[in-house]
Amino acid sequence: MYRQEKKKPMPFTEEQMQQIYATNIIDFAVQNGFEIEKSDKATVHVKNNGGLFLFKHGRGFYSFTKEKGGDIVAFTMEYLGMEKLAAMEYILGCRAYEQTTHVVAPQEKGERGKLVLPPRDSDDRRVFAYLTKSRRIDGEIVQAMMKQGKVYQSRQEINGKIRRNCAFVGFDEEGKPRYCALRGPSVDSTFRQDIENSDKTYGFLMEGRSNRVYDFEAPIDAMSHATLCKLRGEDWRRDYRIAEGCLSDRALKRFLKQHPQVNEIVFCYDNDLEGRLADGTPHNHGQVRAAQAKDYFASLGYRVAILTPKQKDFNKMLTALYEQPTAGEMSLEEEEEQER
Repeated sequence: MYRQEKKKPMPFTEEQMQQIYATNIIDFAVQNGFEIEKSDKATVHVKNNGGLFLFKHGRGFYSFTKEKGGDIVAFTMEYLGMEKLAAMEYILGCRAYEQTTHVVAPQEKGERGKLVLPPRDSDDRRVFAYLTKSRRIDGEIVQAMMKQGKVYQSRQEINGKIRRNCAFVGFDEEGKPRYCALRGPSVDSTFRQDIENSDKTYGFLMEGRSNRVYDFEAPIDAMSHATLCKLRGEDWRRDYRIAEGCLSDRALKRFLKQHPQVNEIVFCYDNDLEGRLADGTPHNHGQVRAAQAKDYFASLGYRVAILTPKQKDFNKMLTALYEQPTAGEMSLEEEEEQER
């Protein structure tokens, strides 16, 4: 006769389990030293942690850098370096759960709805000025993107106020908009929002005709790189450029499926020299992710390279050309004025 083994007692009561999983992940992250900033309607972004986002309903996270997510226990294990039991005990002892008054039922991820682009303004003057004067992107490049509908000035009335923003759009192979990101048209603006139902696997694409694609985090960096190439006398329309809208390679993967002739990839992610992990350890998020992506795509047979910006990103490199020079030197802006 077989002897029935006794089940191990549960280390937590049902009430404690509810407290653990009902802990608000945003409150918990802040109490553990993570810095939070605005992102979009559904998430907040964790600063200095690459593509790490927390859901506003407080029930989980997703990292575009690591391409995985989970609940608060998985977050604690991944970012505080704990085993599962220790993580659960740590969460239970954290005062964050005291702020949770009820248990929120897990939300099933519904089918993605149709993307509705924000209305286009009567003109694009403010966004054009912002991109060409503040960001120093070449006017011909901005006009080309506007003509294709990939950049425009949006106009929305929210709570009785008119909001004008810079819209960046990603299209599918049939020319339908599938992704849209809004950015405030000012260097001082911190406004960033992805429009509801955006699909980030459809990146902001600058068309090319070669077998090479440059992969960026942001559309402004892609256009800045094109401008730098034009300043060097190169044909900026030759190579493809794609922007992910975050630190990821999901849009690149879709692009490569649709463009089988492309066999060279250059990763142009940010140079996060001041980046740090949660424990304060220096961590260059952009370049670490670029190295990971390079190894992955090289294993698939692509020719790969990393192009690291000398500044934090390629727009910083571009705008630095116009900054005040040292004594005896002329800025690029002054040189252009003399040529005129």
